[in-house]
Amino acid sequence: MEVTFQVSLYPIAQTNFRKPINGFIANLKSDQLKLEVQETSTIGIGDIELVFESLKQAYKQACGSGATVMVLTIVNEHPTREELNKLNE
Repeated sequence: MEVTFQVSLYPIAQTNFRKPINGFIANLKSDQLKLEVQETSTIGIGDIELVFESLKQAYKQACGSGATVMVLTIVNEHPTREELNKLNE
């Protein structure tokens, strides 16, 4: 089953917060998920098994830098690009 997800990673009280965020995104990219990185979150598409395994591994690695919060939204059906464009008119 293909799912769409939105994920945000928040390193807590870390002076170099970019390093765990960049590593987290790089780990997700290495698993061949379709990703769109934005300012405050990353949106991705992939097989549900791959998505959850990738998120688990990427989060575990990010936690190696210190306290880290991950916020995840996941959906199994999503509007098409055309439907989204109509909603944004």
